[in-house]
This record gives sequence, structure tokens and C-alpha cells, in this order.
Amino acid sequence: MKKLIVITTPDFFPGEGEILTNLFVKGMSRLHLRKPNCRQEDMEMLLKDIPAVFYSRIVLHDCFDIVNNGNPLNIGGVHLNRRNNIVPDGFKGSISRSCHSMQEIAEGNRLDYQFLSPVFESISKEGYGKGFSADELRKASNAGLINDKVIALGGISTTTIPQLKDIKFGGIAVLGALWGKTPSINEQNDIIRQFKLLRSCV
Repeated sequence: MKKLIVITTPDFFPGEGEILTNLFVKGMSRLHLRKPNCRQEDMEMLLKDIPAVFYSRIVLHDCFDIVNNGNPLNIGGVHLNRRNNIVPDGFKGSISRSCHSMQEIAEGNRLDYQFLSPVFESISKEGYGKGFSADELRKASNAGLINDKVIALGGISTTTIPQLKDIKFGGIAVLGALWGKTPSINEQNDIIRQFKLLRSCV
């Protein structure tokens, strides 16, 4: 079975920590905490709402200072991006990054894993790329460029996941297909139901 990685919404919302905790309880194996330009104290507040036993499954996109000084919270990984492109000194967790071309994927083969996006037209970001053709993906897969260290991102949904069955991605990452437009604690049951549905498709 391929990995299913969950990416948070870019903005915090009330009850988010409770929903994330319940997703971990239901089997979420990897969470990417992506909150562009957030304050570190807000990120730390969200982490306090999540039991520490799950921290090793969390990857930070922001606030890398949290893992300085020996990673006291035992955070599982950091994800490099334009905002944060330097691995914290001495960090021992996973290192990943986002790529938008096959050339970038080839250049980053020493990383633990990489996101390739947008594989399909994005759900959460309107007008964000047209994605790759099925032929491009198949050729890259047959050449070994797409392998178990490459994660498909962008436009991933229960409808598009079956189109990737013969492509050798190591997993998929979801954002819009899980959270929808305006997630809230009132939608917790629907979000968890959607997580289970997405996982069953992988």
C-alpha cells in the first residue's frame, strides 16, 4: 500500500488540534504542518493540542527553530521550501522538499522523499498549474525517476487516485480533497470519513 500524507490548511482554525489528533488515532501516518508565515508561538500552540506521542509523525514546513537544540519535541521531519531551505544543524529526522519538474526530482534523489506537484490541476489552489500528462508520468515512472521516494501532490482526490495505479509513486499527499474550502470542528466527522475514504483508495 502506498503512503497517504496529509497536509494541513495554510491557516489555523479552531479545533484543528483535536481533528489532527483524531486523524492520528484513525491511522494517519504522516502529517505535514504547513502554515506559511505563521508565528512560531501559534505553531507551538497547535502542537500543544496534539499528544506528544504523535510528534514523530509530523513534518514541519515552517518554524524550524522548533527543532533546533537537538529537536527536543522529537519532530519527525522538515520539509524544505522557498521560505525555509536550510536543514537545521544536527537535525536527524526526515528531509523532504517540493518539486515542480522532473529535473528537480532527479536533482533531489538523496532526500528521504519529494513531493511532485501539481500532478493534476490543484483542488486547493485555483489556477495552480495544469499538471503532468499521463504519458509524462508513465515515462518518468518507467525510467525510474518516479519511484517510492516521490509523492504525488496536486489535484489528488478519490476520482484521480485510480489514474495513478500504474505509476510507481511512493504515495500521495492530500490537502483540498480532505479539508474542503472552510474546515471547522463541526465538520470533524465528515473530515475523518473523507480521510478513511481517501486511504481506502490508495
